[in-house]
Amino acid sequence: MIIVTSGARYIDIDAYACCVAYAELLNLTGKPAVAASTAVWNESITKSIRALHAPFTTDYIPHAEDTFIAVDLSDPAHFDKIVDLERVVEVHDHHPGFEKYWTDKIGGGSNIEFIGAAATLIYELWVKAGKRDQMSKVSAELLAAAILDNTLNFGAGVTTERDKEAYGFLMNHAGLSESWVTQYFTECQESILADLPEALRNDTKFLEFNGLSEKLCLGQMVVWDGKDVIAQDLDTVASVLGGMQKTWMANVVSISEGRSYFITDNSEVKAWAENLLNTTFDGSVAVADRLWLRKEIMKVGINMRPQ
Repeated sequence: MIIVTSGARYIDIDAYACCVAYAELLNLTGKPAVAASTAVWNESITKSIRALHAPFTTDYIPHAEDTFIAVDLSDPAHFDKIVDLERVVEVHDHHPGFEKYWTDKIGGGSNIEFIGAAATLIYELWVKAGKRDQMSKVSAELLAAAILDNTLNFGAGVTTERDKEAYGFLMNHAGLSESWVTQYFTECQESILADLPEALRNDTKFLEFNGLSEKLCLGQMVVWDGKDVIAQDLDTVASVLGGMQKTWMANVVSISEGRSYFITDNSEVKAWAENLLNTTFDGSVAVADRLWLRKEIMKVGINMRPQ
């Protein structure tokens, strides 16, 4: 059996969609596979997405003969606990950094590109196999949602023409309406705000950046209308992230407004973010002039020289 899986800490819509859709393709081409993960599902896997009841296993117990395919992840330190690194045969990811590691280890099984969504890479595997017209509507909707989420409705700087092309086919194939986009992101926001502390804890990374004395606790939430979060939940954000690390920042991605809000009460982080992201804080909030993804902040910030 081939186990298609992702990270250990949490699984988001991109990882979830990739697992389901690639396992379907493998089975369609005569290679028995299962989408599986033991990780927590985050808020991007909304109630409507869950209602699709995609084939996905949360309690799979690997056998000695099983092999593994990792999607939406290439850092071996963060693979799901069920993964045996020596039995990983493919890696499909849009986060750079481990290209050489996997090329050296598995050769042509490594497929790592800096692109909007890992879901686009999986869609392209369907195209390459000549099977895209046989894709289920469930897999098409999942991949479409993943591309929307990871490109911030195509407003993020990481968006490529490949992401747009993939989404165009997937949306038509799944029979999705234009209103589905608003519905999806609104559901994401409702799910996040229903338990904001847990949502923040489930989508936070601790990252090292030049210019900061300690790791940055960088939380992110993708919502339809960020004004609601700013108006109602600043104290909760500060309490949760500030309780995790004194150097912290939240990135509230407001899809309908086409901009990000950055939140922090740490003076060192404010100065760092203002220099890096070309923005200005008013109290604990800075308003960006565009949408930012955390991975974009990581990409520009990782090479920032000390001040």
